[in-house]
Amino acid sequence: MARKDPGLANLEANERKNLLKVRCADLVQVTAFNEGKMTVDVKPLVKREIGGTYVSPPPVLGVKVANVPIEVEVEGKKGIVKVKISPGDIGVVVYLDLDSDNSLKSGAESMPNSTRVHSGDDAVFVGVVQKG
Repeated sequence: MARKDPGLANLEANERKNLLKVRCADLVQVTAFNEGKMTVDVKPLVKREIGGTYVSPPPVLGVKVANVPIEVEVEGKKGIVKVKISPGDIGVVVYLDLDSDNSLKSGAESMPNSTRVHSGDDAVFVGVVQKG
């Protein structure tokens, strides 16, 4: 059986370390929902390894909720289905690549406000995931 090149193993370990620094998405539990602002506070559910020890990541607060309004008609009456999110719900948060504040405020193409990359400040809650 062929042995793995130690140099390659070190390269792969370093690549993994670098990839773990990039936050793309988290499986989270909702701790609070602000219906007026359409934001959630969430707690990531998967622990992270730091120096050989697994630790709980910090909460992510004031995460914008992606909302897809659905218009319905029942017995001739039209209405919009509202998002119902409750503490304890499990969902997914996506960390946008760049600072998105200006675009979210204006709804238009814009320059980023900062050099933030994959920051909790640019997180979006994209929906509830059914447990099990």
